[in-house]
Amino acid sequence: MTHANMWKVALGAAVTSAALFAATAALGETLVQKTVENRVLLAFQVDGAALAEVMPDGWTPITLPKGPVTGANLILSFFDKLLITDAEGTPADPASQPVMALVAYGTADGVEGVRSFVTAIYEVPPVVDPFGLSEASDITREAGMKLAADGRTQSESWTVRPESGGAFSFDLDYRVKGYAWTEDGTSMPYSAAQTEFHQIYRYDQLAELVMNPGLGRDLDGSVTWSTDIPALAGLFDGTEELVAVVSIPVYLRQVFQP
Repeated sequence: MTHANMWKVALGAAVTSAALFAATAALGETLVQKTVENRVLLAFQVDGAALAEVMPDGWTPITLPKGPVTGANLILSFFDKLLITDAEGTPADPASQPVMALVAYGTADGVEGVRSFVTAIYEVPPVVDPFGLSEASDITREAGMKLAADGRTQSESWTVRPESGGAFSFDLDYRVKGYAWTEDGTSMPYSAAQTEFHQIYRYDQLAELVMNPGLGRDLDGSVTWSTDIPALAGLFDGTEELVAVVSIPVYLRQVFQP
């Protein structure tokens, strides 16, 4: 199997696993929001003890053993919500918003399976705060794509500045190797602050695994990041390792409340 096919299988497997995990939540759901987004995922391996401190009591963080971000225990998701509507399609006010969210996975005694937890959200005001842990932030994004005879290149530059101080920045520049389209994905993120609260996301996406050396996918380009956000100091102490990068130029999401 070629490396290109390997990562497409990995993306598909991740979506299938998530769908199976969330299948029991199909009854009694209420559609509350629809979004059209661009996304970039930076998947890190960070210090386990520091990560445990931001997880809910009784939950132990894990390193993901499979899927496109194999080897990571913390995912930073940067998403530019290009269009936000309610269930009927009426645009929200504001109808677009950039967000940075931190997601970790964990297990707990007496609870079946693995849960994903949103541990922090940074969003541009007005703050929606669906998970009870958002912080108002200034977020800037510059993105570009170049198509030439030798192929397509993509660039992303983000800076997130929370009101409490500090910033997280990253710059990504890479050669596009090929996208995969997947449909009917499902995820069920829980709040690390309100552990019984969760939402259900159903989505279609156009995605590319830009980098994950563990899956034979080396970065054809460059990526840098830096942060001095006080709340993230334990996670980003200089020992963190960037494990994977996923680019999602098209992300169509429906948000359900159970």
